[in-house]
Amino acid sequence: MYYIISHTHWDREWFAPTDATKKMLPSLFQKLFQLIDNNPEYKFVLDGQMLLVKDYLSNFQGEERKKAEDELKKYSKNIAFGPYYGQIDWRVSEESSIRNIILGNQEAKNFGNIMKIGWLLDNFGFLSQVAQINSQCEIESCFLWRGLKMKFPKIGFTWSSPDGSKIHGIYLLDSYRNIMRLKDYPDVMEKRLELEINKLKKYSKTNYLPLLNGYDLDPVPEDPTDGELKTVFPDEFIKEYFNQEDPSLIGEYVGELMDGSIVSVFPGSLSTRQYLKIMNWHSEYILSKVLEPLIAIVDNSEYDKEIQKAWEYLVMNLVHDSIGGVGVDQIHEDMEERYNKIKEIFESTLNKVLDKVDQVLPLGYTCLNLNPQELPVLFENKETLYRFSAPSGSLSKVDLKKYKVRYWEKPINSFHWENKHFKAIVENGKLHIKKENKDYLIKPVLVEDKGDEYSSAFDKELNLTFSGMRLKARSDNYSKIALDFTSKEVDFTLSLTFSELPYINIEIESLGKGSDYGLLLSLIGGGDINAGAPFDSVKRPYEIKYEEPEEEMKKFLVAAREIAFNNVFPMKDYVGLEKDDYFAAFMAKGIYSYTTHSTTSLTPSGAFSSKKAVSLILLRSVSWLSLENVKGRIGDAGPVMYTPGAEVKRKMKIETAFCISPKNDFLKYKNSFINPPLLFYKHINNSSLENQARVVHKFYSSVDENIEFVNMKPSIDKEGMTLRFFNPTHKKKEIRLPQKAIKTDLLENELEEFDGTIKPKEILTLKIPKLSLNTFSDDQGSKVNIVYPKFTWDISEDLSKPDISIINKMEREVRDLKEQIKDIDKKIKETQGISRYELHFEKYKLMRKALELELSSLYNRSKIERVDSSKIEHIIVELNDVRIKRRGIEFLLATLK
Repeated sequence: MYYIISHTHWDREWFAPTDATKKMLPSLFQKLFQLIDNNPEYKFVLDGQMLLVKDYLSNFQGEERKKAEDELKKYSKNIAFGPYYGQIDWRVSEESSIRNIILGNQEAKNFGNIMKIGWLLDNFGFLSQVAQINSQCEIESCFLWRGLKMKFPKIGFTWSSPDGSKIHGIYLLDSYRNIMRLKDYPDVMEKRLELEINKLKKYSKTNYLPLLNGYDLDPVPEDPTDGELKTVFPDEFIKEYFNQEDPSLIGEYVGELMDGSIVSVFPGSLSTRQYLKIMNWHSEYILSKVLEPLIAIVDNSEYDKEIQKAWEYLVMNLVHDSIGGVGVDQIHEDMEERYNKIKEIFESTLNKVLDKVDQVLPLGYTCLNLNPQELPVLFENKETLYRFSAPSGSLSKVDLKKYKVRYWEKPINSFHWENKHFKAIVENGKLHIKKENKDYLIKPVLVEDKGDEYSSAFDKELNLTFSGMRLKARSDNYSKIALDFTSKEVDFTLSLTFSELPYINIEIESLGKGSDYGLLLSLIGGGDINAGAPFDSVKRPYEIKYEEPEEEMKKFLVAAREIAFNNVFPMKDYVGLEKDDYFAAFMAKGIYSYTTHSTTSLTPSGAFSSKKAVSLILLRSVSWLSLENVKGRIGDAGPVMYTPGAEVKRKMKIETAFCISPKNDFLKYKNSFINPPLLFYKHINNSSLENQARVVHKFYSSVDENIEFVNMKPSIDKEGMTLRFFNPTHKKKEIRLPQKAIKTDLLENELEEFDGTIKPKEILTLKIPKLSLNTFSDDQGSKVNIVYPKFTWDISEDLSKPDISIINKMEREVRDLKEQIKDIDKKIKETQGISRYELHFEKYKLMRKALELELSSLYNRSKIERVDSSKIEHIIVELNDVRIKRRGIEFLLATLK
């Protein structure tokens, strides 16, 4: 007896928007219910995500919806629901990754059978803390495909996060589709299954082999079981596998799973459609660092539904194809609408919450700083420069120092700045920084990108003209200059702000004009690379070399993969160079990748001994969802479709900074930029601001400055509030709170009384009682507003227009392909045996390409003229059917040969 898992992998937004893919779901579920009726032992996995269920139910209204929900509950013993809300990109999300599991559990509970297994079939790699996040959500095992570095084939593995959390895993050695559509060709079904079992069984002592019966967007589930096959749920599979397997056959992995040498992890997708990444970063920030903490302070749960809806929109947009930008333009337009809805929810809810916050604030300026570090803050507003120090972990009155700022528009040839932290010279479009015996160079670089939405392929440096520098503002301890650059691909301005702080704000305002380029901001200076990541800080090499897989692994190379080397890596919030006791780092809001790609002209002759550069990928501009031949990748990654929206022809503001400080002080300055204190101003006309409390509330009695604050919010059970931290260091740290705290897991199940310590690399959640703050009831008629920071992104509408010559070329190619298909049809009628199937395979390949191009043509024509939407929907269904048939006959031919 062998055990298989039946499932579907539901890419709800990819080559078609959700409005189209959700219409395929009613037939899928009706077929699924029939299979269960015919075989009460049949089991099925809904791709580990509840969005599939929500999309299905959205097809119904009123009584029909109630009937559909009841039907799901009726069959729930045979269907695995959850555990995730969506199949997110784990490289990008931090607090959102936790909400993904919380929301998934909440939705799955409505139907009864929550799958407590990580279903990680197609996500584009995993950062170091994913095992800990899942383990803290009662998920102790996973099924996984992308990201593992594997020299020789293995099925079972353990995966540990840096804190020591460990989960068990099944590696999908031959993909998640290896026995898809077995019953399409019943004559060879038994032989095909036998071949697949023989292919896998030498790597296991058990009969629990990763045999997965399902495919992408397959709306027709099947039941291939007989006396020798049985469907099981993933939890039973993994339990029995690890009970029976020889321990010597189980691999061990620690930390990040980002290797693309066996199956691609598409690092280029981290910089595709950069505007979406910026919107994502700001959305997560305003929900987790601004709105929820304020709601917790005023103990108001009336906004629960609005906040939950905002998180749902955010997680929906974090689905890996969606946030990766690897789809047709229409789905990313839908994403922008969701981000704007999040912003609307934030703004309307914030206004209501501030009315409550008013009651607990004294008159004058008060700041909320939940970071464990006392933070220096400096900002400019209406010809005035404000400076204050925000006490750590508190809601406190602050004294603002104010300085007059003089504004200019004065052309300058060079600029010099010196404070106690560094010396800076700006000349010829380059920023030179000197700190004692350390020299750094920062400059923008424009490179050709021959890649697609999935993969960057940076090449030669392109012409970039420095057109001048202007002095914009100045005071005794503050200056702002602007550097203007132009090229045929993109125009942009770097605005550099210098102050007494050890970091320089670098704001980039860009306007994309061309395509097929990457805009980088490069740091040259030498040292070891250290990068921020969700809930972690990681050291990385400058480059990872990919060796050719061993012969034993080659039979499992069934998908696109990266080759030669990789020099594009994930990041969150910062990346920099450690040298001696100093850290020189870029800080960035909404940039999720950097590269060590360098060109011959990066280093001025004699200025630096090292040519190695660490560069923020500010934006990438490409024109195609997927191309057939991309340098550094073998195999096609997805549909060949023209996507002018990925050219990023829009105005966009990107917020970055460069900091140089002692390593132990970096978090303080990083948080000053990335998660600054909220500064409130409460006023009454003709009132005195004297004689009011300096400290309104102290959240921590004492806390180590190397700890990171993540989130504060009302607890799920509404009986208290939760605080979340993580420890990025390799040493145990302390947090002391003024009240009793209970340690919980990430689902907020209570574990034990908190002992005041946080382990190395631990994500810590504490439940505390609701706050009881003094109110200022005499302040009748007062008004509160947030002076700093500003909560928005600055991104224009898409200015791109489809190139009619490209559309015409695609349509000509479609006509040529259809003629080729007619010729193949004639040959099929005259051919028998395996040759007939080979011709069918060639036909389906041509049909797939023709339909992709035809669909792409219609999508793009719809931007400039009226197109019949029913024709688009028809082609989507036809393309999906052909994709499945092509893959099915590929397996048939492998069996016959």
